[in-house]
Amino acid sequence: MPEEMDLVRLNAIKSYVKTVKHMRISDTAANDLRIRVNDMLKTILTEATVSAKSEKRSTVMPRDTEPAADRIFVGKNLNASEILREIKRQGPIELGQVAKLISDYIAAEKAKKE
Repeated sequence: MPEEMDLVRLNAIKSYVKTVKHMRISDTAANDLRIRVNDMLKTILTEATVSAKSEKRSTVMPRDTEPAADRIFVGKNLNASEILREIKRQGPIELGQVAKLISDYIAAEKAKKE
């Protein structure tokens, strides 16, 4: 699959919003969404194919796609680099809240050991 291939087309997004939601969507919003969704789907499919290949299969199955989709959409099982990337997306207020939660967690773990 070429990297340039779109899995979700711009017209599909615009048609959905118009037909199902009875609204319009700006070209910029639709294109931004198209890019993000295509990137997410390509990431899921890349991870899923790696999983299938590791089991010496040439068929991607739900057991390959579901964990990959969970990591993208649910945010489960993030490694340290992925967690940092997600944290960096937050604004200053959210970053302060995250820092406090981490500090509280560390303090609680220390208290358990004492």
